[in-house]
Amino acid sequence: MKRDYYEILGVDRSASLDEIKKAYRKLALEFHPDRNPNNKEAEDKFKEAAEAYSFLSDSDKRQRYDQYGHQGSGGTGQSFQFDPSQFQGFEDILGSFFGGGAFGDLFGQRGGGSSNQGSDIQIKIKVTFKDAVFGKDKEEVELKKLQRCENCVGSGCQKGTGPQTCSQCRGSGQQVTRQGFFQMMVTCSKCGGQGSWIPNPCKTCNGEGRTQRSFKTSFKIPAGIDNGTRLRLNGQGEVGPLGGPAGDLYILFEVEKDPRYQRDGDDLHQIVDVPWMTFVTGGKIKMETLYGEETVTVTAGTPADKVVRLANAGVPRVQRSGRGDLYLHLRAWVPTQLNEAQRGALEALKDAFSDTPTESSGSILDKVFGSKKKKKK
Repeated sequence: MKRDYYEILGVDRSASLDEIKKAYRKLALEFHPDRNPNNKEAEDKFKEAAEAYSFLSDSDKRQRYDQYGHQGSGGTGQSFQFDPSQFQGFEDILGSFFGGGAFGDLFGQRGGGSSNQGSDIQIKIKVTFKDAVFGKDKEEVELKKLQRCENCVGSGCQKGTGPQTCSQCRGSGQQVTRQGFFQMMVTCSKCGGQGSWIPNPCKTCNGEGRTQRSFKTSFKIPAGIDNGTRLRLNGQGEVGPLGGPAGDLYILFEVEKDPRYQRDGDDLHQIVDVPWMTFVTGGKIKMETLYGEETVTVTAGTPADKVVRLANAGVPRVQRSGRGDLYLHLRAWVPTQLNEAQRGALEALKDAFSDTPTESSGSILDKVFGSKKKKKK
């Protein structure tokens, strides 16, 4: 049969909340498992006191308990279960046991443990359009970052000295906490998870094991990168304190624009000026692409807003094989200045497309374009 909650805490039934808290604090200090390792009796008394406090510190639960006894608290013989919402005041009462606020760690409200890994770094560099398309075997950058201290080689200790094992966690960096039926490992509150402390810190790095220095590195620019592409260099970020592993270095690319091309993902778009007569009579135009010269055929009667696709003439795909396409946006080129012969030829051409072309217009066209005018049917 369960003991009376008031009897467990050693208070009478008219005790105030402050008196209940004070009584529980006293019992918790006396029977806490950290102070009574491998003592089953002390652990049971600690659980018993925690259960009593959880009900008597809550006004609604206390009222039900006063009226119905243990049946009002959930029934005799039922296991007591912790609910984080019931322990609003436990952190103040037991914080000293768990390094200040272990109930947050216990119920997942705060992150437990710490890491001595260094921070990641991100830098932005500009690259030419050509290097973005074709890549580059070697690119160098220089920056300042936290690196391993050369004086103490990352140990944080003065030369000839070393760290000492933490007396609280005995070098593990963690300590066991118990509350009621819960037991878990949390970061040691004395050494912060390091497992040791430094009695004689290095004067160069003030015991941190790292200093800010210039750093130069080289890397390969992959073919096909675009604005916003990010390259990760593993382990080339800042080193962690006391010899901790380094973070990563991220290279963020900014690609310069090219006057000829408009990029859309892996595809390229280019405006090409074509003499207007080529749209009418047809012909061939030579194009200089990123991968060499291409000949584009324009059929007679092609509209002046024609788009021609050159497959596989775009940007290399970073994530997969192949390249994008090059789209040529053909634009009619019209001369703005004409000499007398050209103007006469164009006037004759205009007449040739009228309803009653003259005989003289045909002879002029033959002289200018070197071909015979077809008779209109």
